[in-house]
Amino acid sequence: MNEPAQRCEEQIISLFQDRETQVCQGWILKKMGGRLLVYPLYSKYSQGNIPDNIQKCEEISRRSGLDCVFRIVEHTNYHLSSILTDNGYVLKECGVVGEWNVTEDAGNLCVGGKLQDSLFLKNEAGGENAEYVMADVDTVIGIKKQELLFLPDGNLPDVSIENILRFSVDNGVTRILADIPGREELPEQYGRAGFQRGYLYRCYQKEEKSSKEQED
Repeated sequence: MNEPAQRCEEQIISLFQDRETQVCQGWILKKMGGRLLVYPLYSKYSQGNIPDNIQKCEEISRRSGLDCVFRIVEHTNYHLSSILTDNGYVLKECGVVGEWNVTEDAGNLCVGGKLQDSLFLKNEAGGENAEYVMADVDTVIGIKKQELLFLPDGNLPDVSIENILRFSVDNGVTRILADIPGREELPEQYGRAGFQRGYLYRCYQKEEKSSKEQED
């Protein structure tokens, strides 16, 4: 198992305590963004029981009226990926998680006034002792919990990495996790800022059948 990635996924999940969570045979199910996300982080089953567990997750998603999506971290759950494919699931998206630890260089850069300061905190949060990080009154770019900052969409079209580093230093952040969907490698701008590639994840969702296939 990829234990460092497991720990990062656990931290990310813990930031969304306001979202309904269930546990199914060691898999964590989270209702997020109109989907039921399944995080198969732990193994409380034999390989032969995996199809049954998939069906349990699907039943929970049907009762909730949500699509069932399995988020699988690289170097884990090899059997699950193949079993999902055998049961009509397809790879819908992938993403990479980057991580960055605050360095003295970043602090000096901020003190030198070379970065703009435009981000602020909003005291409405998903997790315990967490706050939203805002770019403006309507735009959430991250969640801060104690010394951790999580960027749920690390593509950041309207916010610079430099502003995030400045905000982090000024607000006691010592570690940043950036979930960057649609990428298999860390974007160049993150590498230049000092981020490291954490791990790749893949999301599997059952392929929708066409009307003709359903009739047949």
